[in-house]
Amino acid sequence: MRNRGYKYIIKRRQEGYWLYCVNAIWINQMLKEHGIRPRDFRQLTWQELAEVQDSVFGRRLFLEFKPKNFWQMVDTLSLKYVSYDLEKGTCLYEQDWFLQYPMFAQEDVYELLRDSGLRQEDAIRIMEVVRRGQCGTDLKWREFIELYDVPEGMVEAFSRCIYLPPREKVVADLLDSISMAIRCKARGKID
Repeated sequence: MRNRGYKYIIKRRQEGYWLYCVNAIWINQMLKEHGIRPRDFRQLTWQELAEVQDSVFGRRLFLEFKPKNFWQMVDTLSLKYVSYDLEKGTCLYEQDWFLQYPMFAQEDVYELLRDSGLRQEDAIRIMEVVRRGQCGTDLKWREFIELYDVPEGMVEAFSRCIYLPPREKVVADLLDSISMAIRCKARGKID
């Protein structure tokens, strides 16, 4: 899992796209807005977050990945929602193309493209094509992406995407899980 201290949340609005660069200060503010003291969050363990997951799969993800920070927790939780075109019985996070171009949320497409040198406008345009699986023109989505200088391995990874959740949705779900874990811990339901 990539960890550079910040990630983007991209919101589509009628007037265009809003890019929010979420760093530690913003994370602390989001925690406080949800009634969570940052100190209480830092004292939580991945085991405590695993306990409050609403599915066996969610618990297994936390137990397997053992996320240590907020963004690793978001990426771990994202795996509950993502959908890729894989052969039956194949594990997503063991695929070479996924290890090279990990995509847990729609915004990861944008970040990977920006990291590879694409302009912001082009990265957003391609993110939308990957999200929808079509480009809105007569071109097929792969032909559209080939108009840009996107590495072939990344195009292969994009072609396997069926659904990537918006990061905002996963962050909201994580904040709910954190709040629940803190309440359970306070009541002594989690050891």
